[in-house]
Amino acid sequence: MDFFEKYPAQGISYIDICKEFLDEIESRQKENFKKAGLMIGDRIMEDEVIFAVGCGGHSYIPPMDMFCRAGSLVPINATLDASTTTITGGFRGVFLERVPGYMKALLQYFRLKKDDVVIIFNNVGVNAMTIDAAEECKRLGAKTIGVAGSPWQDKTPADHPSRHPSGKNLKDMVDIYIDDYNPVGDAVLNIEGLDVPLAPISSITDGYIVRRIEIEAVKHMISKGFDPPVWVSANVQGGDAINEEYIKKYYNKVKLM
Repeated sequence: MDFFEKYPAQGISYIDICKEFLDEIESRQKENFKKAGLMIGDRIMEDEVIFAVGCGGHSYIPPMDMFCRAGSLVPINATLDASTTTITGGFRGVFLERVPGYMKALLQYFRLKKDDVVIIFNNVGVNAMTIDAAEECKRLGAKTIGVAGSPWQDKTPADHPSRHPSGKNLKDMVDIYIDDYNPVGDAVLNIEGLDVPLAPISSITDGYIVRRIEIEAVKHMISKGFDPPVWVSANVQGGDAINEEYIKKYYNKVKLM
């Protein structure tokens, strides 16, 4: 039995669960973090931007966490689409993430092109937005990094309404796949007296994955003698001046800046 199969679990603290997931991800995905960092760093050194795509619901969080964030990379072109999040309605995003063709239109709007590097986030890895994103990247000749949970992709039935009509899995379609081992249902804790599991884990795991690939990208750029563009907090002395130079450089390259 793999470690994630015992979840949801009872009699263990949430902090210990988080530690176990992060330890396992670091151990198993360490080389993929490095590969992703190389791909991202090389693209930034070509004076290009990195696309970060959230494919429905709370998968919006990792791209948002990478975008215009102090201590994070500057040239992140996050395809933030409020219509597919809970901002515009709790289940509106669920409906839209299952609509084939929606993501292809969105990526066309963001001017995705050949050789772009795209990070595709969806902890389930099977819905229409996710698979359409991977297919559109392949059609255009873009390079892809996928972040999702293999348990969902392995166990979601072929006829489940959340699946893309093709039945494909993200992990089989991308150039680099980073597994967050998200268990089916996402929630990892059983509480006595409650009939359903509690405490989703994907926000913790995917947040960690975001930071790790950023770190590897920065290390790679430094190793090549390149000064990595990283945002500084606007709330520290001199932060505004530093960031203004980045804004001038990337304003016409990052669509939502």
